[in-house]
Amino acid sequence: MRRQVGEPGAATPISTYICTIDVPNVDEYLKKIKQQGGKVTMEKSHIPGIGWFAYCLDTEKNIFGIMQSDTNAR
Repeated sequence: MRRQVGEPGAATPISTYICTIDVPNVDEYLKKIKQQGGKVTMEKSHIPGIGWFAYCLDTEKNIFGIMQSDTNAR
């Protein structure tokens, strides 16, 4: 669906649900995202006992998350 208003600015607050995608390896997918023109907005971080995650922007500046399950994440 085409965006109804202009692109969000750098300081635009997040006021919606962020779609988060399960991936087998966050590091590999961050490389792929960058190679395809996406940007990392929050580098890889951990949720203890849950896994690894990061937030990114696609080429149309939509934010999304990626998550790798890993109960040993620290």
